[in-house]
Amino acid sequence: MNKQLVVDADRCTGCRVCELACSLAHHGENNPKKSNVQVLRNAEFDVNIPAVSMDCDACGTCVEWCLPGALSLVGYGEAAILRKGATLGRFPVPLVPGAHLRTGGEEH
Repeated sequence: MNKQLVVDADRCTGCRVCELACSLAHHGENNPKKSNVQVLRNAEFDVNIPAVSMDCDACGTCVEWCLPGALSLVGYGEAAILRKGATLGRFPVPLVPGAHLRTGGEEH
Protein backbone atom coordinates (compact mmCIF):
# COMPACT_ATOMS: atom_id res chain seq x y z
CA MET A 1 0.00 0.00 0.00
CA ASN A 2 1.29 3.47 -0.86
CA LYS A 3 1.77 5.86 2.02
CA GLN A 4 1.35 9.60 2.52
CA LEU A 5 3.11 11.65 5.17
CA VAL A 6 0.67 13.36 7.55
CA VAL A 7 1.49 16.15 9.99
CA ASP A 8 -0.23 17.16 13.19
CA ALA A 9 0.57 20.89 13.14
CA ASP A 10 -0.46 21.24 16.78
CA ARG A 11 2.40 18.90 17.75
CA CYS A 12 5.16 20.19 15.43
CA THR A 13 7.63 22.20 17.52
CA GLY A 14 9.85 23.20 14.59
CA CYS A 15 12.83 21.28 16.03
CA ARG A 16 13.84 20.13 12.51
CA VAL A 17 15.07 16.70 13.66
CA CYS A 18 13.07 15.25 10.76
CA GLU A 19 15.24 17.24 8.33
CA LEU A 20 18.45 15.90 9.86
CA ALA A 21 17.18 12.32 9.98
CA CYS A 22 16.12 12.43 6.31
CA SER A 23 19.37 13.91 5.03
CA LEU A 24 21.40 11.42 7.06
CA ALA A 25 19.33 8.45 5.84
CA HIS A 26 19.40 9.44 2.16
CA HIS A 27 22.69 11.33 1.79
CA GLY A 28 24.83 10.14 4.70
CA GLU A 29 25.25 13.62 6.17
CA ASN A 30 23.46 15.98 8.53
CA ASN A 31 22.61 18.60 5.93
CA PRO A 32 19.02 19.92 6.10
CA LYS A 33 19.41 21.45 2.64
CA LYS A 34 19.54 17.90 1.23
CA SER A 35 16.51 16.68 3.16
CA ASN A 36 13.29 15.70 1.40
CA VAL A 37 11.30 17.20 4.28
CA GLN A 38 11.61 20.85 5.28
CA VAL A 39 9.93 22.57 8.21
CA LEU A 40 8.39 25.84 7.10
CA ARG A 41 7.70 28.40 9.82
CA ASN A 42 4.78 30.83 9.69
CA ALA A 43 5.46 33.39 12.41
CA GLU A 44 2.20 35.25 11.80
CA PHE A 45 0.13 32.21 12.76
CA ASP A 46 2.80 30.77 15.09
CA VAL A 47 2.83 27.42 13.30
CA ASN A 48 5.44 25.05 11.85
CA ILE A 49 4.46 23.01 8.81
CA PRO A 50 6.67 20.28 7.37
CA ALA A 51 6.63 20.23 3.55
CA VAL A 52 7.86 17.30 1.50
CA SER A 53 9.75 17.18 -1.78
CA MET A 54 8.28 15.12 -4.60
CA ASP A 55 11.48 13.04 -4.21
CA CYS A 56 10.28 11.70 -0.84
CA ASP A 57 10.01 7.91 -0.90
CA ALA A 58 7.90 7.72 2.29
CA CYS A 59 10.56 5.59 4.00
CA GLY A 60 9.39 6.75 7.43
CA THR A 61 12.76 7.84 8.82
CA CYS A 62 11.43 11.30 9.63
CA VAL A 63 8.42 9.72 11.36
CA GLU A 64 10.67 7.50 13.51
CA TRP A 65 12.74 10.49 14.65
CA CYS A 66 9.87 12.95 15.18
CA LEU A 67 10.09 13.29 18.96
CA PRO A 68 6.80 15.19 19.47
CA GLY A 69 4.97 12.65 17.27
CA ALA A 70 3.85 15.26 14.74
CA LEU A 71 4.54 13.07 11.68
CA SER A 72 2.91 9.80 10.68
CA LEU A 73 2.48 7.69 7.55
CA VAL A 74 -1.03 6.73 6.46
CA GLY A 75 -2.51 5.05 3.40
CA TYR A 76 -3.71 7.22 0.52
CA GLY A 77 -7.35 6.56 1.44
CA GLU A 78 -6.96 7.97 4.94
CA ALA A 79 -4.92 10.90 3.59
CA ALA A 80 -7.74 11.77 1.16
CA ILE A 81 -10.26 11.77 4.02
CA LEU A 82 -7.98 14.01 6.09
CA ARG A 83 -7.43 16.37 3.15
CA LYS A 84 -11.17 16.71 2.53
CA GLY A 85 -11.83 17.77 6.12
CA ALA A 86 -8.53 19.56 6.67
CA THR A 87 -8.28 22.26 9.27
CA LEU A 88 -5.18 23.33 11.09
CA GLY A 89 -4.42 20.19 13.03
CA ARG A 90 -3.82 16.86 11.31
CA PHE A 91 -3.50 16.94 7.51
CA PRO A 92 -1.43 15.47 4.67
CA VAL A 93 1.93 17.16 4.29
CA PRO A 94 2.08 19.45 1.24
CA LEU A 95 4.11 18.00 -1.64
CA VAL A 96 6.45 20.52 -3.23
CA PRO A 97 7.91 19.90 -6.71
CA GLY A 98 11.71 19.88 -6.81
CA ALA A 99 14.26 18.40 -4.47
CA HIS A 100 15.34 21.66 -2.88
CA LEU A 101 12.71 23.39 -0.78
CA ARG A 102 14.78 26.10 0.86
CA THR A 103 14.19 29.61 -0.40
CA GLY A 104 15.46 32.92 0.86
CA GLY A 105 13.79 34.84 3.67
CA GLU A 106 12.63 31.93 5.83
CA GLU A 107 12.84 31.99 9.58
CA HIS A 108 15.13 29.40 11.16
